[in-house]
Amino acid sequence: MQPFFGGTVVEAKGKSPQRRVEELSQQVERLSLYQAVFDNAFEGMFATDAANRIIAVNPAFTAITGYAAEEAIGNDPRMLSSGFHDPAFYQEMWDQLSTTGQWQGEVVDRHKDGRPVRLWLSITSQRGADGKVARRIAVFRDVTEARETAEQLWQRSNFDPLTELPNRNLFLDRLLQALVLAGREGSKVAMLFIGLDGFKNINDSLGHWIGDKVLQEAARRFQNCLRQGDTAARFGGDEFTVVLSGVRATAEVEAVIRSVLEVLQEPFVVEHHHILISCSIGVCMWPGDGEDVDSLMRNATAALQQAKQAGRNTFRFFTPAMDARAQARSRLADELSGALSQGEFHLVFQPLVDVKSGKVNAAEALLRWHNRYLGVVSPDQFVPLAEEIGLIRPIGEWLLTAACREALVWQGMGLGEINIAVNISPRQFQQGDIVGIIRRALEDTRLPPWLLTIEITEGLLLSNGEEILAKMEAIRTLGVSLSVDDFGTGYSSLSYLKSFPVDVLKIDRSFIADMGDHSDDATMVEAIIALGHSLHLEVVAEGVETKQQLDFITAQGCDVAQGYYFSPPLSGPRFREFVLERLGLPEPEGMAGVAPHGVRVLFADDVELVRLVFRDFLEGTGCVIDEAADGTQAIAKATAVRKDGGNRHQLMVFDLCMPGVDGFEVARAVRLFEAANHLDPVPLIALTVDDSEESRERARQAGFDRFLTKPIARSELLAAMAEMLPAANTDMAPADGSLTAGLNIPTGLEHLLPTFMAEMLKDQQTLRSLAEGRDRAALADHAHAMRGKCGMFGEEVLYSLLGDLESLAPLGDRGEITRLVAKVVERVGRL
Repeated sequence: MQPFFGGTVVEAKGKSPQRRVEELSQQVERLSLYQAVFDNAFEGMFATDAANRIIAVNPAFTAITGYAAEEAIGNDPRMLSSGFHDPAFYQEMWDQLSTTGQWQGEVVDRHKDGRPVRLWLSITSQRGADGKVARRIAVFRDVTEARETAEQLWQRSNFDPLTELPNRNLFLDRLLQALVLAGREGSKVAMLFIGLDGFKNINDSLGHWIGDKVLQEAARRFQNCLRQGDTAARFGGDEFTVVLSGVRATAEVEAVIRSVLEVLQEPFVVEHHHILISCSIGVCMWPGDGEDVDSLMRNATAALQQAKQAGRNTFRFFTPAMDARAQARSRLADELSGALSQGEFHLVFQPLVDVKSGKVNAAEALLRWHNRYLGVVSPDQFVPLAEEIGLIRPIGEWLLTAACREALVWQGMGLGEINIAVNISPRQFQQGDIVGIIRRALEDTRLPPWLLTIEITEGLLLSNGEEILAKMEAIRTLGVSLSVDDFGTGYSSLSYLKSFPVDVLKIDRSFIADMGDHSDDATMVEAIIALGHSLHLEVVAEGVETKQQLDFITAQGCDVAQGYYFSPPLSGPRFREFVLERLGLPEPEGMAGVAPHGVRVLFADDVELVRLVFRDFLEGTGCVIDEAADGTQAIAKATAVRKDGGNRHQLMVFDLCMPGVDGFEVARAVRLFEAANHLDPVPLIALTVDDSEESRERARQAGFDRFLTKPIARSELLAAMAEMLPAANTDMAPADGSLTAGLNIPTGLEHLLPTFMAEMLKDQQTLRSLAEGRDRAALADHAHAMRGKCGMFGEEVLYSLLGDLESLAPLGDRGEITRLVAKVVERVGRL
């Protein structure tokens, strides 16, 4: 390579030879240094002469442009031009060089192989002794990769990758720019908020890949409807936004809106699917409907909600009334977010009545919300909102667990095996681990699974069939029944329904209500009942309100009726009274007068079922119940009082057989505490399954005042409390009856029933595994263990199960085996 810093070294005259040699040596060293920098720099460098011909290039020039030195030297730098810049760009460059002698900026040049390269270029002019430009030095670096990375980041930050439309970030910026420009020009801006109607069903039924294709095509159609200068953006999910700038009249906006509605009505063809969708549009105008971007967005959202509520496939312009509704909705959402933690939800139960016997065999659990500020809020208001803001899952989990717990209380009160039906939201069923949620609810409450029915809508069966089928089969494996709610409102065919593991069909209330006025509805009811029976399903009629309706469905062979003809939805205590009335049994006497000022009762038992039953026994008595799950907790709560005796419990009831610290030790600790603090003794009641004289004597020595043997009737407990409490009504007499009434229990073994029931509830999974495996030896070991806890009663019942299994062995059906396991608990299920 020709040395750029070579040439003649100027000899300095008039100096000593030694001095001249030193200066010449220094000049050579500097020139050598400059040449080294030129040759080894990472930046490309080239120099031109006064005629703008390249006279030198460094190795980095070749690396960046692809041109070797011999190819570049002698040529004009325009050999690198890509044609990207217009003449005005270069004119501005030369003007600045002429004026200041320097220029720098980004240029797009062309590599030898033809590809464009982005360069950051700096040019400096050098003038000669005559003041004219003698040469120019250019230094540049390749910024192509950095620029592409920056552009990609900008693209990702401002554009939706699926539809390639501007995203929320860029849309808001363009909306702001449109408002500024309209303010200057005195024009108007329209903002459109567009939501695709029913798009979620496409994702759920056909899959997200198909849904993405629909979104891409919808975006393309939107853009074709807009005027030049308008902006369409994807705001997120199935929502799009449009800003129309320079608007002079509302008619311009309506023309665009109608065009959008029209193009979306054309079928979307994706793969072999012909998909029909529509959209709803909310519109607001500036100025008038908002002063800034935030208020325009808020008001357009409110208008969109009104368009959807108006029936979809339409549009609504914003009005001030919408803003009030939007604020009310926002307030509702805020309150709903805290409703669960504030304990504002409760359940009511509507009975399901066997039309032949008139007995209650099930109940549907219905969610109610009473807010401390808003009062009673209709489910029609808060359930869709909960789905929209993502609260339906925790609320649904609470509902399921609370319903299972209530059903367990009914069983413990001797009301029989009343099934509890819980309606699961389609969104909750499709999202998350619904099978795990149901399993945890059963485990937490220890409700036998055959006493739970999960209700799903008919429409759910038509969406994403394989996934829904898998979940339904998994639920059935748990032993839980499945019911199709609102049947007849969808499009289920017989063959389609047969493919799903359904147990119950519920006829939609609209058909029942209109039977008298429309013969078609009566025909539909008759057909659904026949369809259900042909599939061996139980058929339930919802919304039965008159005797004529009941007579009709009974004549058609309907199995169960639900509606106001029998009862509206009832609170837990009122539902229990209703069931007792239908059974023809007297209501257990209450405890009026026992605790007029709110007696505090401490109850300790390690079995949750027993605590639930005790709590239910005392509901409505005025008692304040404090519970303990073991002896240690009981002692802590019994002694957590002031030294003057304030805040004490007025009555304590302890199970004697709690593991660890038992009831005897708890009673002794309470009496020692009272003596040490000079407190009056609190009445203590002992509960036990051991009715021996030895056990009674131990209880008396420990400090107990009364001794009650399990199982115990509510009337017996209330009578004991009335006798022992100072404020009691001593005229109360216990009612006849026992929790074991109607059960075929061997004489002398009745007291073992509660313990056996508790053990069975705790150990259902082990028992089911043993039963399904038909392992006689393992089952015998388990029976022996139950004998240690429940005597011969537990052993005999388990061995009877073994005999039932052997008689069923040829069938080998898991569902039937599960039902056999249910029969064991059924024998003691009236506890």
